[in-house]
Amino acid sequence: MTPGLRTTNGNPAAPPYSNGPYTSDQQIAYRGLGVNATEYTASGAINSQDSLVTLNSSGAAVAMTIAAPVAGRMLTITHSDVSTSSHAVTLTAGTFDGSNNVATFDAENETLVLMGLSATRFAIVENLGSVALS
Repeated sequence: MTPGLRTTNGNPAAPPYSNGPYTSDQQIAYRGLGVNATEYTASGAINSQDSLVTLNSSGAAVAMTIAAPVAGRMLTITHSDVSTSSHAVTLTAGTFDGSNNVATFDAENETLVLMGLSATRFAIVENLGSVALS
């Protein structure tokens, strides 16, 4: 099936998209942001050049690390698989919110939108779902 916006009965939506409601797969949502998502399927380090990250392990939890925040960097991290595995993202230096350096994603579509404030801190712009911080 071709990815994209769909009407609630599953048929492809057509412009001008005025008669919702619609559903969307993640590919069209990411393309709409004008950036390519980087999908991580195994534990490791998130590239410092990535701005949109999806965690998709198809069942097994992944443990990711992020280098220290950089002022002005925007970073979005999304749990994209349907499992309830707890994907942990750990900052190697600095914090997400002034005190926590681990974010745990345990449900599909949980998302953190982050902005680097300094070399030691991200600001949480949005916590969609209930990403746990510790």
